[in-house]
Amino acid sequence: MKNDMKKLLLALCAFGASVFAQSAETAVFVAALSPDNEVPAITGYAATGTAVLYAHAMRNAQGQIVSGSVDFVVYHNFPDTPTVTGLHVHNGAAGVNAGVVINTGITGANSLTVATARGIIERQAQVLATDMAGVAALNGLFTNPNGYYANLHTTVYAGGVLRGQLYRAERSMLIGRMSPRNEIPAITDFNSTALGSVEAIRAYDANYRYIGGATTFSVDYTVPEATTFTGLHIHTGGRAVNGGVLINTGIAGGANSVESAASGSGNITRRVEVVAGTAAVPALEGLFDFPEEFYINIHSTKYPGGVMRSQMGRTELIRFPVSMLPSNEVPAITGLNATAVGNLWIDASRDRTGAVTAAVVTFDVNTRFPGETRFTGLHIHDGKAGANGGVTINSGLRGVDSASGFLNLFLPVNIAGGQALTSLNSLLTNPENHYINLHTAVNAGGAVRVQMGEENTKAPSILTVISAVSDTSVRNIAPGGQFTIFGSDLVKVGSRLGGLDGLTLPAAVNGTSVTVGGIAAPIVSVGVEPRNNPSTYIVAQVPFNVPVGSQPVVVKTSNGTSNTVQATVAAQAPALFFDGGGAIVIRATTLELVRAASPARAGEALAILSTGLGQTTPALATGEIAMNPNPVALGVTLTVGGQNAAVAGTTVIPGFPGFYVTLFQMPAGVAAGSAPVSMRINSLTSNTVQLPTR
Repeated sequence: MKNDMKKLLLALCAFGASVFAQSAETAVFVAALSPDNEVPAITGYAATGTAVLYAHAMRNAQGQIVSGSVDFVVYHNFPDTPTVTGLHVHNGAAGVNAGVVINTGITGANSLTVATARGIIERQAQVLATDMAGVAALNGLFTNPNGYYANLHTTVYAGGVLRGQLYRAERSMLIGRMSPRNEIPAITDFNSTALGSVEAIRAYDANYRYIGGATTFSVDYTVPEATTFTGLHIHTGGRAVNGGVLINTGIAGGANSVESAASGSGNITRRVEVVAGTAAVPALEGLFDFPEEFYINIHSTKYPGGVMRSQMGRTELIRFPVSMLPSNEVPAITGLNATAVGNLWIDASRDRTGAVTAAVVTFDVNTRFPGETRFTGLHIHDGKAGANGGVTINSGLRGVDSASGFLNLFLPVNIAGGQALTSLNSLLTNPENHYINLHTAVNAGGAVRVQMGEENTKAPSILTVISAVSDTSVRNIAPGGQFTIFGSDLVKVGSRLGGLDGLTLPAAVNGTSVTVGGIAAPIVSVGVEPRNNPSTYIVAQVPFNVPVGSQPVVVKTSNGTSNTVQATVAAQAPALFFDGGGAIVIRATTLELVRAASPARAGEALAILSTGLGQTTPALATGEIAMNPNPVALGVTLTVGGQNAAVAGTTVIPGFPGFYVTLFQMPAGVAAGSAPVSMRINSLTSNTVQLPTR
C-alpha cells in the first residue's frame, strides 16, 4: 500500500516538473545490443550487449543544438575476444542499414581487441559545429532517439555485430552512508566509514517494455587497517534484514578481490549492466521507486557477510549552469579565445535541519579551446568575484589531453564531509561566494572561470501568500496544508527536497526559513525562476499549532528579514490542484492522468489531489512525513458536473506532507466535454477545476 501511494503521488505531481532553458544539456540513451538486430540478422553468434550513451549538447540562443560530445559506455558479452573496428551511431530505423553520423574514432587502422569476452568499452565522440551530419544527429537524438541505432563492428563482422535502437533513459542517483554498525548483527570493533553512491539508468519502449539499463557504483571508504574487499552489491531488504544479492559488481574473493589503498582511504568504482529478464531488473526498478527497501553492502575477507552497509536513499537534483571565460580570472587572461560551458549537478541528501549531509557533485563541462590543450584541474573554489580562493571541491581531474581543445568533462565526485561538505552547504546558501575554475598546463592558476551566482545582498520581499494550488483566488490556508509564498529574493538557490534523510521536513533550506504566526513552517520546496515575475517562491506547510485567524508570514534569508504579510488561517481550507490540462486526477487502477485525450468515464475509480484538509486520524505532527495513509478527521464530499460522486475516502499520501488524495467513483449523467469539479469539507467549498469527461 505504501509503495502504491508513493507511485500515485508521483503520477499526480508530474504536472509540477519545471523546464529549464539551457545553453548546455546532457541526456542519457540506452540500446539493447544483439546480433539479431543486424540487417541481415547474424545467427549462430552468441553475443549480447547494452549501450549507454551520455549525450552532451551545446545549444545556441535559439535553442538549437550546434555541437556536442557523446560518451559511449558499451557493455559486451562475446563468446570470444574479437577485434573491434567500429563503434558508432547510425541514423536509421530498425530493419534499415544507414550511414554513420556519430563516430568514436575506432577503425580498422585504430582497432581495439577486447581483453575479455565480457567487459566494457568506453569512448567519447566529438560532434564539431562543422560536422553537419553529427549536429543533425544530436538534434535527432533529443527529439526522436528511436530513429537512430548504436552499432559495434568487428573484423569478422565488418558491417556490424551488435546493434540496437536507442531510447531515452531515466537517471536516478542514490546515496548511502555505509557503516559497520548497520550490519546485521552490528559490527562494533571495526572503525570504518564509507559513502556509497549508485547511479541508476533505465530505459523503456513506448509500451513500457524494459529495454536495458545499468548502474555505476562509487564507494569512498576509510578503513583502519589493510583490508581485502571481496564483494560490493545491492541487496534486497530493510534496515533489520539480511537479504540476497540482486546487483553484483563482480568483486569477489581471490583474483577478483580489491585491496584497500595504502593510506586507508580510497575509492572503488564499478559499472554493472542490467540485462532484461534477469533478477537485477526488479532491483533496478526498485532503486527508482522505493530505494529504501534495498541496501548497498561491501564485504571483506575479515567480514565476509558484510563490513559496511547502508539503505539506499533518494537525492534531490540541483543544477547550476556555468559559462566560464578567461576574462573572469584574477588577473584576467587576455589573448585566449576559450570558453567552458556546462552545468554543475548536485545530487544531495539532507537531514532534518535542511543541511546537506552527503552528495554527488558532477562537473559537466564542454570545453571550447582554440587548439591542443592539456586540462589539469577542475574545481570549486571559495572566493568572491575579483578574488582568488582555495580549492574546496575537487573533480579529480588530473590531466586530460585534447588535440582540438574540444571535449566534454563529465566527472562525478562523492562528498561526505570535511571542508568540501561545508563549502557545498555555503554554495547553496550564498553561491556568489564560490567559483568554478578550469585549469590547463599553460594556465596552471586557471584558464577560464565564473562565479556560481551573482552578487545579491537584497533582503527578501513577500508579494503574496496563497494556497499551494496556485489559484490566486484561494488565499485561505489550513494547518497541515501547503501554501506558497511569492516574492523577490526569497531564496538564492532552488531545491525540491527529494533527498531527505529522515521523516521530518526541514525548517530551513539553502539559508531560507519561514514563520507563520511566529511558528517555524516546514519547507517543502524553494524555487528561482528568473524569467517569471515574481521570480522566487517558497512552498511550505502550515504548522498544525498555528491558531486560526489572521497570522503574520515572514521569510528570513542570509541577507535579512522580509516584510510581513498577513494570511488567513482556517481550520480547513480545501483546495484542488490543477494545471493547463485541468484537474490533477488519475485513474486509480492504472495511474494514468486523466486528460482530454483520455477523459473520465462513468463508473471509473479515480483519485484527485488536494491540500488544506486539516488534521488526520491519528494526528500528525508539524513537518512529519507520514508513513501511512492517515485519513482526514472530517468527511469530504465531491461533485463532478453537478453530480455527487461516491467518495471512498480521503487520506494524506505517505511520504508527501500536505498532500491529500481523495478516491471517488466517476458519477453517471455527467455531460461529455469538460465538467466542473469541487470539493466540500465542514461546509467549506474548494476552488472549482475542470475534468475532461466522455
